[in-house]
Amino acid sequence: MHGEIGGRVLVFDRGVLEDVDFLRASFDTLTITGSLLVRCDFRGIGFDPRWQALFSAQPQNIFRECIFDRADLRRLHPGQARFEACTFEDANLDGWTSYCAEFVECRFGGRITNARFHGRPWGPDAEHLDPPREKNEFRGNDFSRVELVQTVFVNGIDVLAQHWPNQGYVYLDRIHQRITRAHAEVMRWRDLDGRKAALALLQATSLLYGKQREVILRKGDPAVPTPPEVEERVLDSLARVL
Repeated sequence: MHGEIGGRVLVFDRGVLEDVDFLRASFDTLTITGSLLVRCDFRGIGFDPRWQALFSAQPQNIFRECIFDRADLRRLHPGQARFEACTFEDANLDGWTSYCAEFVECRFGGRITNARFHGRPWGPDAEHLDPPREKNEFRGNDFSRVELVQTVFVNGIDVLAQHWPNQGYVYLDRIHQRITRAHAEVMRWRDLDGRKAALALLQATSLLYGKQREVILRKGDPAVPTPPEVEERVLDSLARVL
């Protein structure tokens, strides 16, 4: 299907939608399942709950080379959808929790706040995926022009398989070994208040990245509120060569 879509109820199952301009779509109910959407244009759309079924559909919908630039997606979650070579330039993804979605070679731009991306299916929908899977494919995504604020990549995401900003971020492998070493060092601090804050930060980081081996951390954006000088000392300890 090409072009525009419209009508009070739109139902489309196991087909291919190409070059559809969804900004010009008009509907009350949208049901697209098990379909491939190719080069579809979602630019500037303020997504409301009517759109949720598009991303949560079973079987999984696949978005390929689709454009979500400047779209406001805050009121939705990406469900179990798969995004391939899609663009999210200046899209508003604030508050997104991606438990079961897949992202492959997508490009992001702008600022993303309080979002979380999972490398394995998680949450109540994880056992009901169609098709079923043990991992969310997440690779080749370009975050190099994004400011990531309280945004984390957890539950088995391959950090080295993505593209990250060159400045302001710290990559750490073997994170739990590093936390163990840093904990031992912090316990020798004589500054009791600083020690307490540092231990709280290490504990929060360990819990947050419990199923990660490698992490990407944004400087000045600790897992829990922490005095800047304490965070800097902790990061220095974590970053030293093992």
